[in-house]
Amino acid sequence: MHFRITVITGIDYLGIGLIAALLAAQAMADVAAYDASLCERAQRYVVNAETLSPADGFAVRVQRGEGNGFHTIQMSIEPATRTVVIAASSPAVRAGESTLTTHVACKMVDRDRVNDTLDLELDGAVRSCGDVNALTYREALASLTPGERRRYQAAGRTLRFAPDYVAASGGEWLPLAIDDYIRADGPDLVVTAPSVRVAWNRDERNFFQGTQHCKLVTLAAMRRWMITGAERGDKELFPRAKVACAAPSSSTSRAGSCRFWFAPAQAMVCQDYSGSGWTIDSATEECGRRHASSDALRAAANRYEGSGGVFSDLTCSARDDAGEVGGTCVFQCQEGDEAQWRMPKVVAGSESPAGAAMMSRACDLYIP
Repeated sequence: MHFRITVITGIDYLGIGLIAALLAAQAMADVAAYDASLCERAQRYVVNAETLSPADGFAVRVQRGEGNGFHTIQMSIEPATRTVVIAASSPAVRAGESTLTTHVACKMVDRDRVNDTLDLELDGAVRSCGDVNALTYREALASLTPGERRRYQAAGRTLRFAPDYVAASGGEWLPLAIDDYIRADGPDLVVTAPSVRVAWNRDERNFFQGTQHCKLVTLAAMRRWMITGAERGDKELFPRAKVACAAPSSSTSRAGSCRFWFAPAQAMVCQDYSGSGWTIDSATEECGRRHASSDALRAAANRYEGSGGVFSDLTCSARDDAGEVGGTCVFQCQEGDEAQWRMPKVVAGSESPAGAAMMSRACDLYIP
């Protein structure tokens, strides 16, 4: 009899363990699904369209990219299919024995652009990136088990959300490290969402207008804080991704250069492909998405995707058409897809102190 009881108890414990493992796996899958759709959720939320069906409002298509691949994809609206096209990036770091997706960067369109382009009348409160973070926070709390919630509340350390940091331009927003906008305040952590807003101009209708971009903390990162970080007394929400870059990986290009029209600065820029991952083929392809002039941009109805910049196997410094350089903006510094923009003096040189200041904020590294 004693033997039978032992076996049944073992089976019971095995069953409980299996159920717990299955529940944990399902929770991880649910978290991953939430974070994978976070930019889409944010797009609908910031324009107050989260309750509309695609038939009554719009569909959302998400383009994904990392590093330079994210920098060069853009948001747009396709009226014919009533589709809002957004761009998403999901940086991750090592956290203990696992990989943690810390945040998502979302390039989105604002409510004025949606209403004008799709003939809608969305209204209501103006919603910030911080409002999306607060929405995810409520989701994280609701996902905890009763025991996890009690321990989190007993730790007495919470996440609070400050008003957004609004960057001056998309170029400045891109390299901003979300880690720099999360700080300790007593026992709590205060999260400020890096964002950028560019007003929609109904007459010009440029691709970079009518935007609302956000860098948002993931559900996975918030749950990690609630389940282990707060109780442990962590000083950071998650491990820092990388240290500041002191120098580019190369002083010149490894795979030619591209001269193209940079609409936000209203100037021609020459780009050197200095990262070790570039080849002539991949650089030519990247350059093929640019515009060769302001006229080419207008001919493409002011959309981001163009018929191609002016590519050359030569570096910018060896080209006859590169012009006088006023400073260099390094993007994806020390990464395989590192690129260096040689900015003209009218934008970044002594002729434009304000432009130089803007570019110094817009790059991973700015070299005067």
